[in-house]
Amino acid sequence: MNGETPKSIVHPTDLSFASLDAFAHALRIAVACKSLLHILHIEAPEVEDDDWDRFPHVREMLARWGLISPVAKREEVAEQLGLRVVKASVQSESAVAGVNAYVDRHLCDLLVMMTRPRSALERLLVASVAEETARETHAPALFLREDQPGFIDRETGAVRLNTVLMPVEASVPPLDAFRHVADLAHALNPAADVMLLHVGDDLPIFEGLLPHIELRKGPVVETILGYAKEIKADLIAMPTRGRQGLLEALRGSTTERVLHEAPCPLLASPAR
Repeated sequence: MNGETPKSIVHPTDLSFASLDAFAHALRIAVACKSLLHILHIEAPEVEDDDWDRFPHVREMLARWGLISPVAKREEVAEQLGLRVVKASVQSESAVAGVNAYVDRHLCDLLVMMTRPRSALERLLVASVAEETARETHAPALFLREDQPGFIDRETGAVRLNTVLMPVEASVPPLDAFRHVADLAHALNPAADVMLLHVGDDLPIFEGLLPHIELRKGPVVETILGYAKEIKADLIAMPTRGRQGLLEALRGSTTERVLHEAPCPLLASPAR
């Protein structure tokens, strides 16, 4: 994503009902950005399951949203909406490795994934497949939790993305990430606001032109979450440099800790 909207979106799915909200977000973003959408299922090598009817139904959802006719052909979807869809089933011993290989091969510039809420003990003992996948692929990743509302209505396709919160800090250059976030948000809602926040005693000096940066003091994660609730953020966008050191590996990065408690979806965008 070089200052543009995503052109190749990968949505890894376990084909469960719970993953349909993430699918709806991936599909609505792909429509707004006229992207190529890959719907990807990873299965064990010993499993032979080519039941494509288990995959989410793209045309059925688009028709329910009123974007195409209920009897539209596949080629008409591409012609009318500029949307292309690939459904892929890949065999791999590891879901993370399978998604990583697929993302590398297809030049993905956005992952859209569902993750379930977990206790602190669960997070310590068992790695999240979605979070591990995002770390390994180094691609921007949109996370939705099963217990939180998203910004796309699955039944109607309506977009509720009015306010995006993007925390910034001196060690992660924010300008590139800000452009990516603004481009994506405005593709979905041209009137969306991207609000910047720095947690600390003083504002850092950043290169390039950025809008107003709100300055707040306090514990970083708690302050980000509190401000997100205060401004009623529909999305939190986190520029990230990945895990740093043993303490971060045990406690989780700031991005991961915000993800586990955020009141809305989170977009993690690796710094370049």
